Amino acid sequence: GVKFLRSQNVYFDGFKLDEIVYITDKIDESMKGTRVLEGDVLLNITGGSIGRCYFVDSSLGRANVNQHVSIIRPKNKTNTKYLKYFLQSEVGQIQIRMLQTGGNREGLSAAALKEFRFLSLPLSEQQAIADYLDEKCADIDSLIQTKQSKIDSLKEYKKSIIYEYVTGKREVNE
Repeated sequence: GVKFLRSQNVYFDGFKLDEIVYITDKIDESMKGTRVLEGDVLLNITGGSIGRCYFVDSSLGRANVNQHVSIIRPKNKTNTKYLKYFLQSEVGQIQIRMLQTGGNREGLSAAALKEFRFLSLPLSEQQAIADYLDEKCADIDSLIQTKQSKIDSLKEYKKSIIYEYVTGKREVNE
């Protein structure tokens, strides 16, 4: 089938596809307006995940979105990754919070999205910013992964120490 992306699949660091839902080719054909294309930015527009967004590259394959995810299709003057970083920035997230409506279940309407203000820079500058942020974010992600690995090792060590003492394999020497 064809991937059917919901808000629970769209995150700031990518798409989580472990619980993806699929639709048939027939349903996909009837939902042409919700087809995702390479270069799109997908933005969650309702609920607790409002504002989460990520860009579509060729690895996603065929996909559609449901009504809780908006497709932002940049024109030739906008770099997709730059737009994603802009939406993820504090400036982008503040606009999302200011433009959303609703009491119980917040949402962004199409009209609200049209009110969004975006810093338009020359395409070469957008590309340079996106490349720089890709590099810095990769460095940060690597550091996080290293620290998480150390944390996981310490948790395992803690479990083993507790196990050894409560089972009597080690004695407390006072």
